Amino acid sequence: MLFWEKETCGKQVFFYIFLLLTLPSLTGKGQHTEVWQSVKAMESDVAADAVGVNTHLNYSGSVYDTHYNDLIKPRLRELGTRHIRDHFGDDKINERYVDLAHHFGIKLLLINNDAGEDLKKTRDEAVRLNSIDANKPVIELIEPANERDIGWNYDWAKLCAYMQRYYDTYKAHEVTRIIPLLGPSFANTRNSAVDFAKACPATGAVIEAGNLHAYSGLFPESPMAGGWGISFEQALKSYALLCPGRPVIETESGYKMSEGASGHPAVSQRTAAKYSPRIVLERIRSGVNRLYFYQLINNAEDFGLLNEDGSPRLAYTSLKNFIQLMSDKGTGFKPSSLSYSLGKDVKDIHQMLFQKRDGRFFLILWQGVNGSAGGTNNNYYSDLKPAEKKIRLSLSRTPKSINIYRPSFETLPDGNGIKPVLSVSGKSGIDFSVPDHIVVAEISY
Repeated sequence: MLFWEKETCGKQVFFYIFLLLTLPSLTGKGQHTEVWQSVKAMESDVAADAVGVNTHLNYSGSVYDTHYNDLIKPRLRELGTRHIRDHFGDDKINERYVDLAHHFGIKLLLINNDAGEDLKKTRDEAVRLNSIDANKPVIELIEPANERDIGWNYDWAKLCAYMQRYYDTYKAHEVTRIIPLLGPSFANTRNSAVDFAKACPATGAVIEAGNLHAYSGLFPESPMAGGWGISFEQALKSYALLCPGRPVIETESGYKMSEGASGHPAVSQRTAAKYSPRIVLERIRSGVNRLYFYQLINNAEDFGLLNEDGSPRLAYTSLKNFIQLMSDKGTGFKPSSLSYSLGKDVKDIHQMLFQKRDGRFFLILWQGVNGSAGGTNNNYYSDLKPAEKKIRLSLSRTPKSINIYRPSFETLPDGNGIKPVLSVSGKSGIDFSVPDHIVVAEISY
């Protein structure tokens, strides 16, 4: 659900507007106060559509290649994502992108060659793939060579010249002209966008959407969730200097489960499972409507949603359940409002409200707190289990039913996947507990 319009940089040219729900975390004397509110929901499918995943189908001879048919494709379909990010490979690899797009609706964010070469060759292949069936495009977004701040040793003049060639090449053909072009990704979220904006002020004219890589290894609500010791809001603000008014997506993010590095601690599998839906929701709250997790399967780096043998890790299952619960494909509609209150202990409780086309509301709640005992330490994987908050949800109109889900985990007491853990009918309120992973209240009228 990306809306694109062709205008000059600097205008408010992309519109992806949410009425966001976030009752600020209540602290101190007000933490037990019941607050009534009437909130306009977002479309439920916004949350499902926000989840993308990085793959390496172009790695010839890797598990992505040798086990494409028996592991990679089945797990992508099972996950439910509609978006992957990758490079082109040989003809066999590129036909796999066609297969995923045409038969399963999984479209490609194309990354250009990291050396900055072969722009025309890559463009021509993009033209070929998207021309096979004009009604089923394979490539939905295009981005420059990856992380050229560290890749080209902060040579801003080189990157500036490359960005103009990149734009001119793709806009020169009618097929690729209509595909949105992302700006450059940066490894350094603190300084690179700021420095590049100063060195190449004209680059905004060739950027149609921003492109963040905000790894932090910390909980999504952390004041340092933007990586490099800064907040995510600061990372967004810094990137916006390149071209104010453009939307931003996050083409790499995720959680490493061993071998943490300075500034990016590793976490346990359980912590990664707790954080993954939360980071999607927090990004949506910030206006970032797509996040590509790095990466699908372990391949030398321990970020994988899958183990090397293709078996699911906890974060994979957490995201799969989240997507399945929130998915609601179809044409856009105008969600309505819900009047409700949260009572009892709402300290640190974050919330967002969604609605499906059939009228059901999905109120998502979670504790926006640290879930890893390691904090910023590199390799301390002990998972925290803060006490669950006992709350009461009250509704101004009595619904037919309220179902409570805990989708991040499949086994009780932590969760029950996409099956309700609690249900009531014909009542205007319900009491339940909120942990540091998401709880979903489905409200049907």
